[in-house]
Amino acid sequence: MDPKVDEILKKITPKVDEAEIYTEKIVSTDVDILNDSVNHAKEEDIYGIGIRIIKDQRQGFAYTTNINRIDETINEAIRNSKLNDQDENLSMIDGNLKYKKVEGLYDKNLENVDLPEAIEYSQTLIDITKEEGCNPTSGGYGTSLSHVNIVNSNGVDVEEIQTGCGASISVNVEDNDLVSSAYYYDVSHTKDLNLDEIAKKATKLALDSRGAKPTTSRDSKVVLNHTAAVSLLSTFLSALNSENKQRGRSVFKDKLDEQVTSEGFTLIDDGHIPKALRSSISDAEGTPTQKTTLIEDGILKNFIYNTYRANIDDVKTTANAVRGGYTSVPSVGFTNLEFKFKDEYEISEIDDGIFVDSVMGAHTANPITGDFSVEVMNGFEIQNGCIENPIKKAMISGNIFDIMNTACAIKSDTRQLGSCILPQILAENLRITG
Repeated sequence: MDPKVDEILKKITPKVDEAEIYTEKIVSTDVDILNDSVNHAKEEDIYGIGIRIIKDQRQGFAYTTNINRIDETINEAIRNSKLNDQDENLSMIDGNLKYKKVEGLYDKNLENVDLPEAIEYSQTLIDITKEEGCNPTSGGYGTSLSHVNIVNSNGVDVEEIQTGCGASISVNVEDNDLVSSAYYYDVSHTKDLNLDEIAKKATKLALDSRGAKPTTSRDSKVVLNHTAAVSLLSTFLSALNSENKQRGRSVFKDKLDEQVTSEGFTLIDDGHIPKALRSSISDAEGTPTQKTTLIEDGILKNFIYNTYRANIDDVKTTANAVRGGYTSVPSVGFTNLEFKFKDEYEISEIDDGIFVDSVMGAHTANPITGDFSVEVMNGFEIQNGCIENPIKKAMISGNIFDIMNTACAIKSDTRQLGSCILPQILAENLRITG
């Protein structure tokens, strides 16, 4: 335990029933690209402390970045608790827990990436983009080193250091009187990003999207690339959040142990996958991360929980407490979601359909029913098993829960975007509007 944290805990424990101290130190380097040059570059070193207390079954919270304001922050957390209602479901986890290290979350090579080096990598993205015949419009390169420590009055003391690295590029290219555009990015815990691949995937998509033509309106198969699939799946995934279940905002609220998707689909939340983006030794309350089957062969097996939501349903937490750093209290969120489909198809087996790289407007989907209507971005016709002919101004509409009743995988590489680790997905009978 950090000596400063030990001192804070000794100060606060006699004044409250339970206390938690969350400390976070982040050292980051970020470079932004605008058009064909580096627009902004910065280095940051942030240290923050979040103090959460429970007193008389009321929760209080306060935070600071000034170690000399600890006494004021403690008093502020206690004052804030008095403004909240009593809640019998509030609690903090007990100590004496066993933690298992997750491999691949730290890379020593990312410790000393300075601003000139990050600027050089950003310039590399710009140069490759121009060499491929496209114009960069935005993007960047960044690294981070984070050190988190969670301590509570029940004996929890867990800490972890992780590194992160990310790069992105948006490009456009002249397309007669218009422009064709595209975007690609990658994120990793290690310094192994392939900048050449990132730039070339964006430029190839932009170049291939030139000369787009209208498509015909019809009900047909749609292949959702990773980005498009994740955008549309957000509504489906929100139905597996225990908070939405308890608030009556989930279509799955009364369907535990019932079939909710196709029999060939299994969904697992696993916070302990080596190298995965959302892996960690513990969740944001200090609970050791675990593997939780949410859907198995189409049957709903579980929702995700933090301690508070688990207490409401009288179940155990699934180690899905998340928080936005030292400035917030724990809420419920996914770790790494593995999408597993028994049925796989080749694009060569599709006679008629479209391929969609990404979509615009997924945030307008109905959060309860799952109905959506979105604009296709970088779409292509699929005819006789071949991807060809870029599509101009098309919409696709349907229902994400209906999609998951019939969805299967396209044989492709899996990719992690946010929490989701998934292949390309084949959706049946979506409405395509040209």
